Amino acid sequence: MINVSFEVIAVAGLLSALGALIYAFVQNARLRVQFQQQQTQMQALSSDVSAMCAGAVNLGEHLVHLEQLSQQVIRRQTKLEMQEPSTQSYRHASKLMGKGAKLEEVMSDCGLARGEAELLALAQRIKKAS
Repeated sequence: MINVSFEVIAVAGLLSALGALIYAFVQNARLRVQFQQQQTQMQALSSDVSAMCAGAVNLGEHLVHLEQLSQQVIRRQTKLEMQEPSTQSYRHASKLMGKGAKLEEVMSDCGLARGEAELLALAQRIKKAS
């Protein structure tokens, strides 16, 4: 049988333990570097998410403002459309006067007051004179 002394076995065990310790130390250092890199990436991503959230809030506020403006435009448009028939009667009265209709006839046909009809007649005379 091979006669191996206790000291040789102990030295071999210590060397293998030392090798394992060195390997663990190197792995630990590598993992620390990797951990630091991941921490840096996580902080960058967190900043990006914060910026995106702030942008989304600003975009939401802008959309609310645009919606309010849109509603104002719709209300104005509706108001103008409701006023449209009166401008139609002025156009019709102007055409009638252009064809030589009498003031009373224009007032009754278009539902205009005397002052409105006289103003349209004056506008027609100025238009013809120029």
